Amino acid sequence: MHQESKAGSQLLEKESGAPSVYAVIVNWNGERDTIKCLESLLHASYQNLHVVISDNGSREASLCALQSWIDSRPVGTDASAIRTCTILRNYRNLGFTGANTAGINFALTHNADYILFLNNDTIVTPDFLNIMVRAAESDPKIGIVGCKIFYTEAEPNGRHRLWSLGGYSFHLGMPINLGSEQYDRPEWKGVRQQDLINGCCMLLKRAMIDIAGVQDDLLFFGIDDVEYSFRASKYGWKNVVARDAVIYHSASRSVVSRSGLQVYYLFRNVLYFRFRNFLWYQNLLFLSVFAFRYLFLGCLYRLLMGQHSINRGVYLAMRDFWAGRMGECGHEELCCPDRKSHHR
Repeated sequence: MHQESKAGSQLLEKESGAPSVYAVIVNWNGERDTIKCLESLLHASYQNLHVVISDNGSREASLCALQSWIDSRPVGTDASAIRTCTILRNYRNLGFTGANTAGINFALTHNADYILFLNNDTIVTPDFLNIMVRAAESDPKIGIVGCKIFYTEAEPNGRHRLWSLGGYSFHLGMPINLGSEQYDRPEWKGVRQQDLINGCCMLLKRAMIDIAGVQDDLLFFGIDDVEYSFRASKYGWKNVVARDAVIYHSASRSVVSRSGLQVYYLFRNVLYFRFRNFLWYQNLLFLSVFAFRYLFLGCLYRLLMGQHSINRGVYLAMRDFWAGRMGECGHEELCCPDRKSHHR
């Protein structure tokens, strides 16, 4: 079930000829960040943008705040870039992958040409979507388009460091964010092919989805963008980063800020991805580095630093992967470390 904006039924059609883009924003009691993201989308210059807020069972106060924002803004009028805004209620936590899949299915039933995955803690620039769609339309074999992503918080010198150059590369078998923590460079412009696209902002062509399918819901959260873009490339699609398209992301710079739950999903899902997509001998180097650097040295460091909950997350990730337990984490001690009831 879903709730659509009042303006949706009174939509002022703009005969722009631009492909229809449905932006899927996942929300779980994150209405403050989500509204900031929506505010920035109001000022986008793209002429055929629709928004789907895929909600993973938020409290009523969060949903009311979002609906109030929709009702009080000029959604569906010439004063707004957003033509329709829909709250898609999932009523329970489907994870990031499940919420995205629900958003994709909704968008496809409304004849979307493109689906845009957009994190709710992002701020977009006015021309970002025009540039991304232009890149996608330049070649019928382009299936996924990423963009340049900066930290929202500026440095003391007023400059913003990169959170990601829009994609990943494999380093000793691990997907590593390109350009992370660096300042922008003049040569980082134009459209560049990149097989692995960062899912913080990911534009998906409908034809690619029809062939490659939706995200893998067994992942639930984390590595889903790596798996999805990798799968698209295996089906013969080109993935690219439109480096002139820019957004800002409110992400923590500190690895220490990771929780046991985040580490659980990261470690479990990396192993799942590697073993599903690479042959045993291709994983020898990866497993050697993974075991020594991330398990032995990493766990020893965390033990000395007193980060026992994170080590617990690592242990449970290894155990669940080998036992074939995927989907949502079922360990209450990780999901709710300060409470006895599990409600994420």
